[in-house]
Amino acid sequence: MANPVMNSIQKDWSAQSQTPAGYPTMPGYQPAAQQAPNPYGGQANPYAAQQGQAYGQQGAYGDQMASYEAMMNAPAADAVDRGRMTYDDVVVKSLMCFGLLVAGAVVGWMTGVIVPGLAMLTALGLCAVTLGLGLFVRFSKKVRPGAIIAYSLLEGFVLGALSFAFETLYPGIVVLAVLATLIVIGVTLAAFSFGFVRNSKTLTRVALLGSTAFAVYYGISFVLGVTGAVDMTLVRNIQVFGIPLGVIIGLLAVFIGVLCLVRDFDAVKVGVNAGVPVKYSWLCTFAIMTDVIWIYLEILRILSYFMRRD
Repeated sequence: MANPVMNSIQKDWSAQSQTPAGYPTMPGYQPAAQQAPNPYGGQANPYAAQQGQAYGQQGAYGDQMASYEAMMNAPAADAVDRGRMTYDDVVVKSLMCFGLLVAGAVVGWMTGVIVPGLAMLTALGLCAVTLGLGLFVRFSKKVRPGAIIAYSLLEGFVLGALSFAFETLYPGIVVLAVLATLIVIGVTLAAFSFGFVRNSKTLTRVALLGSTAFAVYYGISFVLGVTGAVDMTLVRNIQVFGIPLGVIIGLLAVFIGVLCLVRDFDAVKVGVNAGVPVKYSWLCTFAIMTDVIWIYLEILRILSYFMRRD
């Protein structure tokens, strides 16, 4: 789903790309308090002193000039030296978090193989934990790498247990779901990279409203299903022009997930160009990861309507 924290950090990024007077910053701009000190010290003109003193200070002045020349000849600091976010930061952290997600999924899957009932009960309890961690990460005033790492592991267990349950009912569904998810992500990234799709205020608004609507829908569906007030399986199997309602809802959910991915890819691009602190790469990774999880689960649900139940 759309990550609400991306709204706030993008505002911070916009503020960081302006001068205190509100003008766009130029490359290499630094606030006055952070600018390099005058190599001549506090004097505007080293020759302003009396002639006799100038001769006596010639050695010190030469040292200052040598220091200044060394500073000017030194290689320019890159984004890493300045502690700024780069694409490599996002890629490395994404690989690490997705690796932990897969590791957790393996544990969840194996638990399902050995003790299916325990795996599902544990996954159900961890759903509440990961929801709390997700909200904590999204709305915390600080970046929480530890919480993001914990979320990756625990959410991986949930995905592994759920995937095993689907695989038990619909053999072969997990491989198809993973492949379909990778294709959706790859096509979206390629389309964004080549400029076929771009983020905009309208896209952001649709992604936010759509993800919020689906969150409310699934929350209500869960409550109605648990209490037995409504059989949501029957509702999702209602035919609309020969297509199950659940498939239509799932396709809309995947579409919203793709919009969220485009928005998050754009957030990474804007953050790198604005030179935001490297810590924000954790939030970008978290946003992309939650979108990928969302898309995978929806594809898993869609495929279940077309595969024969074992």
